[in-house]
Amino acid sequence: MKKQQGNGSGKFEIGHHDMGGWVRFKPGQQNVPDDLPVYLSNCMTSWFRQRPHLRIRFVVPIQQDGNTVELHAWYDAHMFPAIQGPQPVKQG
Repeated sequence: MKKQQGNGSGKFEIGHHDMGGWVRFKPGQQNVPDDLPVYLSNCMTSWFRQRPHLRIRFVVPIQQDGNTVELHAWYDAHMFPAIQGPQPVKQG
């Protein structure tokens, strides 16, 4: 992986893709910092903190040329958030 230098060129985004039962965290571009696994882990932690009804089952690092480039996390839903269903209509 190449290091980026100077003038904000080191910025990058990590996307998450919820696949229903598992979620994938990966950068949106190829030029990423050497400590990408730390950013992936931080992003994954933040994602699960925002969804307390999900429980991580296990995480698998995806590697390319010996470097972690993605994290895949499988989860259980042990509680479902309340949804607003149809409401009764008043008669009369």
